[in-house]
Amino acid sequence: MTRAKDISKIVTDADLSGTLDVAGTVTAGGLTVEDTDATITITGTRGTGDTHTISAAGANNQNLNISADDSIFLRTSDTVQRIGIFSGGDISFYEDTGTTAKMVWDASTEQLELTGGTGTASLNVIGNTSQTGTDAMAGMRMVDDAGSIGFRVGITGATFNRLGVTGAGECVIYTPDNSNIIFGTNNAGRMRINSSGALLVGKTARGFNTTGVELRHGSDGVDSHFTVDGGTVCSFNRKTNDGSVVNFGQDGTVEGQINISGTTTSYLGGHLSRWSRLLDNSKDTSIVKGTVMTNLDEMVEWDDEDNEQLNKMAVSSVEGDANVAGVFVNWDDDDEWNDMNVAMTGDMVIRIAQGTTVARGDLLMSAGDGTAKPQGDDIVRSKTIAKVTSTNVSHTYDDGTYLVPCVLMAC
Repeated sequence: MTRAKDISKIVTDADLSGTLDVAGTVTAGGLTVEDTDATITITGTRGTGDTHTISAAGANNQNLNISADDSIFLRTSDTVQRIGIFSGGDISFYEDTGTTAKMVWDASTEQLELTGGTGTASLNVIGNTSQTGTDAMAGMRMVDDAGSIGFRVGITGATFNRLGVTGAGECVIYTPDNSNIIFGTNNAGRMRINSSGALLVGKTARGFNTTGVELRHGSDGVDSHFTVDGGTVCSFNRKTNDGSVVNFGQDGTVEGQINISGTTTSYLGGHLSRWSRLLDNSKDTSIVKGTVMTNLDEMVEWDDEDNEQLNKMAVSSVEGDANVAGVFVNWDDDDEWNDMNVAMTGDMVIRIAQGTTVARGDLLMSAGDGTAKPQGDDIVRSKTIAKVTSTNVSHTYDDGTYLVPCVLMAC
């Protein structure tokens, strides 16, 4: 038999139809096997840890290894694995160091498992990143920390965006660079959440005078704006039966309602009030709820706002004052102005002096010291400020004055 090391001395081109049995090493510039049932078989008994290897020579060998348990590994060097196909059917893809599998097909459970590092993408499908603006399609990414799933789909200006599913089952969308989250149809933005947390519908910027809907909640306050160029701003429709349409509450308790009964609308648990100020625009915290107020001629001014009807007030100092304006409710602390809220008509409480007795049904007038007292007759006059509806005392102040329920008649 011809020895393998001598074959190059005999032929430079051979067409073998039988079997070539080589006990040594065959070195060739290439190998082509042409046959419909062509098979390259590597035989030999492998012990534990032994492999059959097909490799390319060089400093960084690229190896195809068949292990003792018939698993197959594709390596870019002797120690760096890229793909493993295991005898049980599992397939693993390795991270950049070639030591840890990050994507695994589990043949027994028929599941694809992806594992990313902390805060990194487990699945990142990238689209056309050369596009910009609202047309950019940045694909989809899934992030494994806290069970988050992220979608990067045409959201302008964000480095990445993430839809997070928290442990409580809540869904949260994050934009780390404080950009807007925009929802659109027909290639146009229709709704967005801006960096301060405001939800804007039909508008791109906040502003009370900007047409659209604005729902706010954040460090700059909680507020909602509904603005239209013309027509009805907002509609409330209760079907099936009569009852409450709008409830108003404080600290979880309903304090007032707007009810529908047939063709009648009722405003329950409220009064008509207005803004006013003291003559010198100061804030006198000694004025307490229920104090009787009187009208002054000077008008309130709010910078360049046009005010045709809101005059200033003072604590009533005249007994039987015909200029009674209502009773003090509270100071407004929402802005820099020292505005006070004064109740004029409807359900309220009124302040009565210590030692003064009132009865249900009494008409009240100013006592001249910020309190009210019985009028002395049952005729409604210009000095009449209220009618007592109950003698139940809701509060007593340190000076002995107290509050009772009434219906105000100051206008």
